[in-house]
Amino acid sequence: MLSSKQIEIFYEVYKNSSMTAAANKMQISQPSISKTLAAVEKNLGFKLFLRKGKKLIPTNEAVELFEQASIVTNQLKNFNYIANTYKSRSLDFINIGTTPSLAETLVPKIIKKYNLVKPDTRFNLINLNSIDLIEERYKPDIDITICFNARSPSNSKNIIIKEGKHFLVSPKKYNLKKEIYLKDVLHIPYIEITNLLSLYSESSIMNYFIKNELSMNFYFKSDSYSAALSIINEGIGMSILDDNTTSKADKNLVNISNILDTEFTYQVNAIIKNDIASTLCNDFFNYLSEQSQLSH
Repeated sequence: MLSSKQIEIFYEVYKNSSMTAAANKMQISQPSISKTLAAVEKNLGFKLFLRKGKKLIPTNEAVELFEQASIVTNQLKNFNYIANTYKSRSLDFINIGTTPSLAETLVPKIIKKYNLVKPDTRFNLINLNSIDLIEERYKPDIDITICFNARSPSNSKNIIIKEGKHFLVSPKKYNLKKEIYLKDVLHIPYIEITNLLSLYSESSIMNYFIKNELSMNFYFKSDSYSAALSIINEGIGMSILDDNTTSKADKNLVNISNILDTEFTYQVNAIIKNDIASTLCNDFFNYLSEQSQLSH
């Protein structure tokens, strides 16, 4: 039985017709190549190469074996490439799963501040849709999840990294005041934000509408705050959006009104699985925890 290293050496010697060239390619000594090849021939019980001047001529057996050696060598290269890719992902990057809205607003601000402390840290943002978050179908390649009103899956740590409130955002054409009651705007088409707030929360916006028998003029649905804001910018309907999103609103196109009926609040959670061994990830999560404590 030949080792993968012996097969690789045979492959390179065959391909280069020279032990010296193979040694240079593999960055090992020529005597080591010669010794390994002799051991391979002894193991197999037949010659693999015949010397003709400075060149090595493969025997008939070597010609047949080379095709299989090519397959094995390429498989090894593919294996090492994939393994190194996963190693790079797990060790060099912090993989953050988050919603599209937070990926466009809060998360970049967090990363910017963290890079002032740890400038060499690299991040990979993975967009999760609302169903992933609510049903807790967290992907295995995610190190830390940042999302609205999240419940902790088992075997994880969960911290609140931000608390905020929602505002009513509407096109300028409706001329809404800075403070409004929802009962006064029921005639305006409403853009419903689906699933981003926890469906299990009694304080969710939809539950409030139902409990208070507010017959909103539902016109449009979106699972993204940012998408809803873009629709409002075009003069189509109004919606209740979080303060991360409203901070990006174009005040020349929209009005932002405080809701007097009640205060729609939210929290943003960061979640890390207990079995995450990466020091990089745990350092970042601890930073989030420390910043959260400072802000409360």
